[in-house]
Amino acid sequence: MGFFESLWAFLVAFCMIFTGIMDYGTASSTKEVELVKEEKMVLDAAMYAGQGITTDGEYYYTSGSLTAFGVAGLAKWDTENFEQVAVNTKAIPEKYVNAHDSDHIGGISYYDGKIYAAVENEAEDFSLVITYDTETLQPVDSYKMPNEYLPDGIPWCAVDADNGYLYCSPFNDVDYIVACDLETMEFSHIIELSETVYRIQGGEVYEGVLYLSNDDESNSDKILTVDISTGEVKRLCTRTLPSVVGNEAEGLTVYPMEDGSFIHVLDYDKTVGVYVRHYKVVV
Repeated sequence: MGFFESLWAFLVAFCMIFTGIMDYGTASSTKEVELVKEEKMVLDAAMYAGQGITTDGEYYYTSGSLTAFGVAGLAKWDTENFEQVAVNTKAIPEKYVNAHDSDHIGGISYYDGKIYAAVENEAEDFSLVITYDTETLQPVDSYKMPNEYLPDGIPWCAVDADNGYLYCSPFNDVDYIVACDLETMEFSHIIELSETVYRIQGGEVYEGVLYLSNDDESNSDKILTVDISTGEVKRLCTRTLPSVVGNEAEGLTVYPMEDGSFIHVLDYDKTVGVYVRHYKVVV
């Protein structure tokens, strides 16, 4: 092992030991959900897991963006041990980086062998959905999204395969969901919400329900549900995340696993790195 490999291994070990010793408290939630397990990632593992998460039931797929360092990547993990299987460290095609300063991959969603990823640029005026092959993590197709409905970028996207739509929304002051045709990605309609929601970081559809991850700046982070036929918003649960210098609830995915967990959420702890927390619904 060379010097730099040895140095990196030392840093990884140090961070794992340091964060293991430090007691930042325990994540808590309201009674509707129960924490089943959690994984902790630091350094390079966290770089590609700090924004979005989705699953096909066999693997988890995550996205990560550190715009200050030009990092925008995807990673693939096994569901049993959460070990990294593959990574694409430069997932945004160069043509979008060069022409539009595209630099951020947000929430992601899985469907039919592909990852659907929400991609923004620095000015938040050029929103894309890019699909990636789950075997190679390489881009397949790219779609320009409607600016008039996404005034502050595209923080997330979610596939509704049963109805043939892809959903997305703005980040702040969200009072509607944008529905696009899943085949063409052309705008179809909007779903008016029963109440305005804020700071939506990720979404996923399961059995006709859209689940949303809300990052509340007061650290009362919510998981919300939306009835896609009526737009009715409900709070599934509220989570409180401990941290010394701050914590952000990021993307989520929903899928029933053998251990009973159903909701799988990324949390970016600015002191430690990234946690993946797995919850079962109990109420």
